[in-house]
Amino acid sequence: MQSYVEYGQEADRIAALGRVVPVIFFLVAALVSLTAMTRMVEEQRTQIGMMKALGYSGVHIAMKYVTYALAATLSGSILGAVIGEKLLPWIIINAYKMMYTGLGDVYTPLEIEYSVMAGGLAVGVVVLAVLSACYKELREKPAQLMRPVAPKEGKRILLERIPFIWKRLSFIWKATMRNLFRYKKRFFMTIFGIGGCMALLLLGFGIKDSISAISEKQYGEIITYDFSITHKDGISETKKEDLIQYAKKQEHMTDLIEVSESAVTIRANGKKQDATMIQPMSKKDLNGYISLQDRKSKTKYQLDDDGIILTEKAASLLGVKKGDSIKIQRSGDKQITAKISQITENYMQHKVYMTPKLYEKLYHKKAQTTGIYCIEKNISKKKMQENGKQILARDEASTLHFCADDEKTMSDMVNNLNIVVVVLIVSAGLLAFVVLYNLNNINISERRMELATIKVLGFYDGEVGAYVYRENILLTILGTIAGIILGIILHKYVIFTTEVDLIMFGRQIYVQSYIYSILLTIAFSILVNAFVYFQLKKIDMVESLKSTE
Repeated sequence: MQSYVEYGQEADRIAALGRVVPVIFFLVAALVSLTAMTRMVEEQRTQIGMMKALGYSGVHIAMKYVTYALAATLSGSILGAVIGEKLLPWIIINAYKMMYTGLGDVYTPLEIEYSVMAGGLAVGVVVLAVLSACYKELREKPAQLMRPVAPKEGKRILLERIPFIWKRLSFIWKATMRNLFRYKKRFFMTIFGIGGCMALLLLGFGIKDSISAISEKQYGEIITYDFSITHKDGISETKKEDLIQYAKKQEHMTDLIEVSESAVTIRANGKKQDATMIQPMSKKDLNGYISLQDRKSKTKYQLDDDGIILTEKAASLLGVKKGDSIKIQRSGDKQITAKISQITENYMQHKVYMTPKLYEKLYHKKAQTTGIYCIEKNISKKKMQENGKQILARDEASTLHFCADDEKTMSDMVNNLNIVVVVLIVSAGLLAFVVLYNLNNINISERRMELATIKVLGFYDGEVGAYVYRENILLTILGTIAGIILGIILHKYVIFTTEVDLIMFGRQIYVQSYIYSILLTIAFSILVNAFVYFQLKKIDMVESLKSTE
């Protein structure tokens, strides 16, 4: 049953990604399609003028480009539907099947509704872009259309109004800055495209970080005991003491503590959650077994007789904070009200910690020991399991639970996500390549005369390449910064919408994830620049001498 529950939770996490990632991909893809189709119409300005002069109506001329746009978009939509609804789900599901036994064949049927909706939006965006571009060109007379568009009037850019910076720039960098601000459409589209890809990369790595934090922090920082033993119901205090003495005699057993655990329902603000109430039965510091601490400052908390310590996720779900009160209901007991002294970091299940003295004050009776937490040092996993089983074999013991088992379960969950991260990285990389390659093609096409001219002026191929690369590098840096901001926002959204009630994901994206995402984005940019270099070499210098008349 547990496997089915875990598998369902995995499906919920993938579903949360499915609500965010396709939107980013669609927006970036729509941006590329819109730009490419608009540019196609603008480049065929002369042909449009000739057709108009020959008597073709505006509708017939526009239909030529609309038909092309429809054919390209519909073909891409069909291919995308097959890959997105058949191939990618098959890859991800088969990766998860390795971790879950008993799963039969999983079918991935085409969801016609989603395919039609996505395809319809894509067709609508592209066709509207083509019609808009055609309308803009067809408003002019044939004689005007058969002449090249006059270059835009040069204007002073913002940096020129800041002499302190502008005067310190070299000629090459001044030209670079002017070109960036001159082509504002390309400027913002490139930043949006790269930013979207960077955000997707950061989202993939960030989700993995957040889930791995459950294992690393819950069982590396918070839960520091090795295993727990639960007493059989109804045994005497003498029998409980016999079990404790037997456990202490085990080889490598360094410390243990008696605890009282019970299932409770906690309520506040009209909301309720199931939780476990825990009281340490001795004067030992519980922090030696469970770290009670603030998530951000790591300040250690001590149990006191004035109030309870509540775990963070439970407090968030109930809408309470330090100083508030919650109601605690245990089966067979009256409902009590307890004040919250502190909110402690915790990632799995809800816990309520209180001292035996506070328990006695609230319930008017003493807490009963239900089990022990054990710590063993300098011991192998195999030997620890043997010791635990020996204790469990005693008549006084009911259940044995190793914390390492929970840690392994969470580690397996993180490993399952690796395939999802790989799919995101590959998809974002392909998208980044398409965006950058298309925008660079448009850039070179628009500035062919300019680039040919600087070749005539004596610039070598490497210098011409550097002339364009400087702009690409700056746009990549700006896009990466925008992507980091967008990625953090997306990560927070996905984490908060993916969490189930009993689990709190890590809120932090690790530094190495930022580094990996930035390096991959830069790598995709360098790859595109390598392709662009060969296009720049093919520019004919004679073109710079052609008349525009």
